[in-house]
Amino acid sequence: MEINKFKKVGKSKYKLVFNNTDITIYEDIILKYNLLIKNDIDEELLDKIIEENRYYEAYYTALSYIEIRMRNKKEINIYLTKKGYDKKYIEFAISKLEELNLLNDNSYIVAFINDKVNLSNDGPNKIKKNLLDLDFNERDIDSYLSKIDDEVWNDKIKKIINKKKSLMKSKSYYMFILKMKNDLYNLGYDKNMIDDNLSNIEYVSNAIEKDFDKCFKKFKGDKTKILNSMIRKGYSYEEVNSLFNK
Repeated sequence: MEINKFKKVGKSKYKLVFNNTDITIYEDIILKYNLLIKNDIDEELLDKIIEENRYYEAYYTALSYIEIRMRNKKEINIYLTKKGYDKKYIEFAISKLEELNLLNDNSYIVAFINDKVNLSNDGPNKIKKNLLDLDFNERDIDSYLSKIDDEVWNDKIKKIINKKKSLMKSKSYYMFILKMKNDLYNLGYDKNMIDDNLSNIEYVSNAIEKDFDKCFKKFKGDKTKILNSMIRKGYSYEEVNSLFNK
């Protein structure tokens, strides 16, 4: 088959035009088989070129993927699998990226932790779990997390609490604390750190009178039922009982 023309069609890609057809080939393959010099190739060589080109297609697809942001081997594997590449092509792509030092576990861990600390509300336990889910070494993760001062996490917890305080004034103190503990724990913060930050918090709720009025109407003034319902909502016996005298 005679090559009639080369045409650049994208980053690192060229279209080889033959008499009756054309194929798009990566420049790595063109250089490997001296296609800029050869004007004619047989069917056997063409089949070989097309097969090898698939490996480079997987590699350049992975390369574009990591240019958006840093990725690790598991993420690339999942991405290329979804794109329809077989295992052998994926292994080639990952191996080539590693050769070029474009997949560095330590750099990824540091960047990931820094992003989460600076750009999210996630705590250390959630960050660690996310990295473990990506198959990183637990010792490496712990090593970098241990370098972050506890005050960083405490500051993040305080900011979360203060923001929630302004949004949750309709809840009782008890329900607010319960909700905050659950939210902060799910965000990955240490239980003792959460308790310390919530132990002396000032929280002013405007919910008790509204809740009392609802219960009063619902139970038609039945004091026992009203007390039981309000106590379940987190109010003390004394503060609820005082409302009966107003």
